[in-house]
Amino acid sequence: MSYPRLLSVTTFVMVALLAMPAACSSGSTQGRSGSEVSASSSTAKVAGTSAAPSAALTASRTALLATAFTGVSRMPIDPHERDRARAQESVVLACLELGFFDQAAQFADQMQGWRQGNVIALLGQRYAALGQNDRAQSCAARALLVDPGESTWGKDIVATEVARIYVKLGDDSKAYATVPADLQAERGRVEAERTAKLPDAQLDAQADMFDKAIATMNFDLARGGIDGYLAWLDRVIDDAPRRERALKALSAALPGLPFDLQVRGNVQSADVLFAHGYKELATLQVDRASELFRATVFLPEDTAPLGVVVAKARIRLGDTKAGRAELRRLRTEYEVRAETIVNLRRAASWRALAEGYLLLGDTDDARYCYAAALDAGALNPNARPRAEDLSATCVSMAVSGFMPPPELLLRIENIRAGLADPW
Repeated sequence: MSYPRLLSVTTFVMVALLAMPAACSSGSTQGRSGSEVSASSSTAKVAGTSAAPSAALTASRTALLATAFTGVSRMPIDPHERDRARAQESVVLACLELGFFDQAAQFADQMQGWRQGNVIALLGQRYAALGQNDRAQSCAARALLVDPGESTWGKDIVATEVARIYVKLGDDSKAYATVPADLQAERGRVEAERTAKLPDAQLDAQADMFDKAIATMNFDLARGGIDGYLAWLDRVIDDAPRRERALKALSAALPGLPFDLQVRGNVQSADVLFAHGYKELATLQVDRASELFRATVFLPEDTAPLGVVVAKARIRLGDTKAGRAELRRLRTEYEVRAETIVNLRRAASWRALAEGYLLLGDTDDARYCYAAALDAGALNPNARPRAEDLSATCVSMAVSGFMPPPELLLRIENIRAGLADPW
């Protein structure tokens, strides 16, 4: 595949404008100073390194996220309200992950429905973690004022995330007042949030609560118990008996989940263990995830994205040879099966592969995969799936630290310009 090597004047203008800091809206935080953790001071995910990103990378990320958000925001609310909000939310989550808090707030102001309340609450959690209590309190209040529409489920999610703000602020009573007692699964998430601050003497009683939640065999409650144990493991990891209790509980609970969540759950456990220096135990968890993945038949469109989760875990553990071999195998398998996948489901595999290659530092392979993702995402005759795929690819590039070369920037602009009826 080949692309023109030169950027048009229009594309240069677009990138330059999108890279400029936007003024904060009335509901946003004011200015960059103190309100945004800039990418230059946060940890970057660039080709598997932890180096602070350059100004050029920060500008590239900002522009990609702006393109991602504006593209999906062109989607008509009627009849695409849910798809539009879901895609917008994904962009804001990426802003939060990269520490672009002002950009996240600006995008949140342009959203509607419960997902708007959700991202405002998540922004509040970031402020609470940074000790910016006034901003955190403001976000909590704003999130609860958002009209959730007809979604009771969405309203409960927003309330739970607001409660987590209060936990971070040390106000457990207000957290519990925000989430009604009959919302047991949501209360479980609040408990998981409390783990980091609980006195040591209360930790075992909290683990007992997680055991009871898992024992109900209710999907939502069990997931809450599993999430709780993952947080608990992070807290007690150097206490051998408690660490063993957590790992044993997770090992028993995960098989009750769908296979893809089992794979991801084992990888999450591995990441917690490895972050605290328990590489051998982490490797065992990744081995378990790999065995489960290989023993299960997933849909063709789901195979590569989930397999890359395992491959990236290998790479994080330092086994780059095994990670690269797994990426090669997944890519070959996907290329053979691509034509059997409906066109609006193809780009996700290319994006996942690109992210894996970037973690290895294989930028040429990542560039090829991102180009393929852009092509695959532009196949559908309807603009809605094209907008969703363009947004997802731009988000992936931004979070992974990939700076698209001129030919890919031009391809992005051409796809963006073509987003019009029929949706």
